Amino acid sequence: MKKKNCVVGFLLVGFSLVTAQVGIGISSPNTNAALDITSTNKGLLLPRIALVSTNSASPLSAHVAGMTVYNTSTNTSVASSPVYPGEYYNDGTQWLRKSTWNDARMITGGGINDAISLTTADVVAETASTTILSTISFTLDRPSTVEFSADVSTRYTASGSNTTPLSDGAVKLCTLNFQFTTAPAGVSTTAFFGDHSASYTTALSAAATATGDVYLNPYGVVTLPAGSYVLNLRGTALSGTAFRIGYGGGTHDMIQIRATPLQ
Repeated sequence: MKKKNCVVGFLLVGFSLVTAQVGIGISSPNTNAALDITSTNKGLLLPRIALVSTNSASPLSAHVAGMTVYNTSTNTSVASSPVYPGEYYNDGTQWLRKSTWNDARMITGGGINDAISLTTADVVAETASTTILSTISFTLDRPSTVEFSADVSTRYTASGSNTTPLSDGAVKLCTLNFQFTTAPAGVSTTAFFGDHSASYTTALSAAATATGDVYLNPYGVVTLPAGSYVLNLRGTALSGTAFRIGYGGGTHDMIQIRATPLQ
């Protein structure tokens, strides 16, 4: 009889361990947690393994949704799905890297200095005029989401002058955008992106004396592969009458490029 009681007691304890919460460093684990680890001077160390690529389960035997590991390897042999050291989780079909704020890299900009110098262009009536305001070269060491932004002042004056106000009453149109002139295969070097446009008009009156500064803010977010790039910030102006446009004449013109790795 004593032997039977011992067996029953062991089974009850085993059942309690299976159904109750598990606490490490705490006697009363949170009732909503299957595992509650409490410590003031120690952390949780994830399994450290060497992944092959994001689309390969190896060294696991299969993709398991929710699986989390710390990858120790850099492997770019599979160009479309490279892996780099860091924490990865699995969504059931592939490995995804957990990005942090520290992963974001400012390629250019980030300061408050006036980064774009005054550039002027005389626009012929009914003819679009394009001016390159800045050219930036950069390299991505891994696939990334890249954010492009700029803050550029535009000033509209009479043709041939930086100071003579307009008085023709015609609408002046201006668009700022970005364009790659050099990029890896598959990335367009003919398309424009991040467009921001504005119009400027002066009436035929004595009040039309100020040239004014109109700020344009081109902005775009693009997913790009690893490789070398050359980017132009472009300004295009057009009107039915001739005029002069000045780009970057303000005191806080800037351009910024920030990349966040995807893998």
